Amino acid sequence: MLSVVLPLYNEEDNIAKVIRTAAEFLRTLKIHFEIIAVDDGSRDRSGEILKKLGLEFPELIVVSHNQNLGYGAALRSGFSQARGELIFFTDSDLQIKIEELGNFLKNIDSYDFVVGYRMNRQDPWHRRLFSMFFNLLGRFLFKIRVRDLNCAAKLFRAEMIKSLPLSSNGFLVNLEIFALAQKRGFKFLELPVTHFPRLKGKPLSSFRQVFRSLTGLFKLWSRLN
Repeated sequence: MLSVVLPLYNEEDNIAKVIRTAAEFLRTLKIHFEIIAVDDGSRDRSGEILKKLGLEFPELIVVSHNQNLGYGAALRSGFSQARGELIFFTDSDLQIKIEELGNFLKNIDSYDFVVGYRMNRQDPWHRRLFSMFFNLLGRFLFKIRVRDLNCAAKLFRAEMIKSLPLSSNGFLVNLEIFALAQKRGFKFLELPVTHFPRLKGKPLSSFRQVFRSLTGLFKLWSRLN
């Protein structure tokens, strides 16, 4: 079975299309699958929309947080609910197409996980700048050689991702995954993915979250060293 985890927060304008597109594509793969939508305390109509979608799509599992706990917490909730031997996650903002998963599945056999890197990233300059800085810190502090730490397109063997003692609640979870996986000798492959601009909704990142991520990064480095 394949589990697809979709974290979301205030995505009322996108989530229905995300679920429908994912279900349509996954059915073409002719494999057993489940879609786990993790509503991280949304304050808009996302929860209401997910309830209606649950009646339409039997493959959909909805996990709801009573309050916004953070991106990492949403992913950890999704991973813990996943029943598949393979677990894929991507965001619910339509910036990465679910069809990218097809290429990931073709290449997973020789690796513990496959990760994407965004070609021609379609984000505002400040988000690209922060991401570049974050990638450099990952290389310098953790010796992680990866193009795009925070790309929201990753496919894992379930036993691998569930074995990692993840604790980060925010966006630092991506770096934590790489750092812990590297420490345990897990192998990964990088593949390019096409990135699209966000047309609806607002991105989650803020300068406060950036500061928290940087603070958490040094705490993570201290814990692992």
